[in-house]
Amino acid sequence: MTRLPRVAVALLALTLPLAACADRGEASSPADADTVSFGVSGPVTGPNAEYGRLWKQGFDLALDKVNAEGGIDGKKVALKWEDSQSDPKQTVPIAQKFVDDSSIIAELGDFSSPASMAASSVYQDAGLVQYGFTNSHPDFTKGGDHIWSPSLTQETLQSANAGFVAKYAKKIAVVYQETDWGKSAFSLFSAAAAQQGLTITYSSAFLPDSTDFRPILINARDSAPDALVHLGYGPDGALIVKQLRDVGFTGRFFGGQNTPEFISLAGPAAEGDIVTGAFLVDDPRPEVQEFVKAFRDRYGEEPGDFNVYAYDALITLVTAARNGGATREGVQKGLLETTDFPSIQFGTLSFNDERRPDNPRVRELVLQGGKFVLGS
Repeated sequence: MTRLPRVAVALLALTLPLAACADRGEASSPADADTVSFGVSGPVTGPNAEYGRLWKQGFDLALDKVNAEGGIDGKKVALKWEDSQSDPKQTVPIAQKFVDDSSIIAELGDFSSPASMAASSVYQDAGLVQYGFTNSHPDFTKGGDHIWSPSLTQETLQSANAGFVAKYAKKIAVVYQETDWGKSAFSLFSAAAAQQGLTITYSSAFLPDSTDFRPILINARDSAPDALVHLGYGPDGALIVKQLRDVGFTGRFFGGQNTPEFISLAGPAAEGDIVTGAFLVDDPRPEVQEFVKAFRDRYGEEPGDFNVYAYDALITLVTAARNGGATREGVQKGLLETTDFPSIQFGTLSFNDERRPDNPRVRELVLQGGKFVLGS
């Protein structure tokens, strides 16, 4: 089965603004003496381009805020984008390009853990902070003392995920991406599921670029589970839940992501879906509501997890540079010495000795009426 035409059209439309920016060279123009630059390695085009779009929204909103506040020591903050397509083969030369650009004081990205980890040694050897703000692989920050991530590890996420699943099911089928990340997630989830007394009736890996999941979903259905658990991304999750309903499975679905694309593409098939999430638009904290209002005013849509991840990531690195100095050494110093960073996701963020959040919080989010709400 080929990819659904409307998915392809939607992804193409979403990637055009970022691709056009990269084509004009605006993302890689040299910074002047009055500008502080951060490098962004991420998917502008390719199958993960939607995440690049969500990142850009969050980054641009953060840029508005920090530059309105005077930037860093009176200097404007800017981003230099490079399109990696979240491909490990591309992240290494991008890393070398950033390392060689003395105007870049820290790097943000890449999207997937394998893509980021492929380039970690380049950043580490050069003393340039790599801030992998969506990298949940447990080994990511083991790449060196300049490798940081505010992302919760898969141990934390899959332990919470299994706990949420156990509230609603006893027998489950599991499908997961055939990637290093997916295999790690499945291994950790399986161990946590066993501790929760869950029985896995069927499991199967799938290729990230698959579009026809019916063969494995039929096998999953025939194993008579109470629920199906998906360990993957938003686009494949949307296709999986729709095809799951097409083959007649009516049990609960756990998977996908808190992104506008997943909600839109999955449609009614995902009603009742549960994910391990980070953010709710209805969170009453004043800083959250200020962010939500600014996002709605600028983009005319609701923010999701990946907008928040990007927004928080830039705020964190700017805070580090303000506290430690607008240099590569200063960013590292600021990350090491700052006790609490402002954060939409966490309230305040602080790091442990492994350069991960020391105050992890995972929320059970349930899809109801086209938006994710806090679970019971």
